[in-house]
Amino acid sequence: MEKSKNKFYIRTYGCQMNKYDSEVIKNLLLKLNFREVSSPEEADYVFLNTCAVREHAEKRVFGRLDSLKGLKRVKPDTVIGVLGCVAKYHPELIGHPVVDFLAPPDSYRNLIQWLKTKRKGTIPENENEEYSDIFISPNKISSYLSITRGCNYFCSYCVVPYTRGRIRSRPPEDILEEAQSLVNSGTKEIILLGQNINAYHYNGIDFPEILKRVSSIKGVKRLGFLTSHPGDLPKELFSVMAAFDNITNYLHLPLQSGSDKILTRMNRGYKLKDYIKIIEEARNLMPDSNLTTDIIVGFPGEKEEDFQKTLDAMKRIRFDQAYMFAYSNRKGTLSALFPNQVEKKVRKQRLQRLIYTQNEITREKARELIGKEREVLILGEGKKGCKLGKDRNGRIIMTDGVAKIGTEYIIKINKVNGWVPFGGIKKEA
Repeated sequence: MEKSKNKFYIRTYGCQMNKYDSEVIKNLLLKLNFREVSSPEEADYVFLNTCAVREHAEKRVFGRLDSLKGLKRVKPDTVIGVLGCVAKYHPELIGHPVVDFLAPPDSYRNLIQWLKTKRKGTIPENENEEYSDIFISPNKISSYLSITRGCNYFCSYCVVPYTRGRIRSRPPEDILEEAQSLVNSGTKEIILLGQNINAYHYNGIDFPEILKRVSSIKGVKRLGFLTSHPGDLPKELFSVMAAFDNITNYLHLPLQSGSDKILTRMNRGYKLKDYIKIIEEARNLMPDSNLTTDIIVGFPGEKEEDFQKTLDAMKRIRFDQAYMFAYSNRKGTLSALFPNQVEKKVRKQRLQRLIYTQNEITREKARELIGKEREVLILGEGKKGCKLGKDRNGRIIMTDGVAKIGTEYIIKINKVNGWVPFGGIKKEA
């Protein structure tokens, strides 16, 4: 392949796993003399790495493809590919006027050879792909590290098992080698990733054990993970989190609904009382833990009384933050066939009520930090000349612009902007 014809641009949509996958793709390309550029207009190859979990994310991708029609007219030799979950979920996109190829999530090893042929079509996937021997090197203070791929939970609304397949766990030695590589490249915070990360299991090694092993690598200042499922949290997990100083006391645990009826229809595998028991155990061992969640409103069959139970659960549990969504139908999922679909207007109204309730709780919890000191790792630039960091519970903290990226400071919180705590530097940690 000519070196003058190897410039690529990649745009990532969706979750942290997609961001990690984009780094895997970059690694594959850069090793073969491809060069990343900052705009589609400069590129010979344009890649859109996509998400199909929600309709909104899909629409953004379709809109972006339509916007590339002009580029394709001016530069018809530009190769445009749709990567990730939308490529698997919408095979008909190969008929889109600007799309040259589709690359589903487990096809990236075959990408380079496919680009050389410039064929139109869908790149074949590799069965049980783990990308075990491909180590990313993003040269960032905070980096993701995937330890599982896929999911065995078939929640009735979710396309992930269909787009990313069943769960596969990476060998521990590969995980540890990649973690060490990240530390060597300057990473201080590692966030382990998996669609259901607490289901990690490889030859007798479970998730708490791999968490301990990664935390023991010299130079790992912060270690977090995403995302857990309430149905199978390992019993030892919270004690491990509490025992290791560099493991953040941060838990993202999707609730999805406060109504047992809706949880059953969602096929979540637990009831509200089970979820609350988990939270009580976590807070007992980690009193200052940072808890976030996902919640869906307007699920088929959700009545006002079901929604009220979700509001009540939110007020009782008092999440630090929540990622809240109105239900969107995904073709091929069980819930798309359910009767009693909730009107779009009602879904939107319930979502606004939920957001308002959670925002009040988030502000209150942020104000509780005023006057307290936190050990904060500075991760990057913030707004208006400030620096952005995280404390040992994974909370975002803003501070003075003089703070050095990659350095830890003792910061005293003196105010809250919106719901983001802001503090002054007392000293280096």
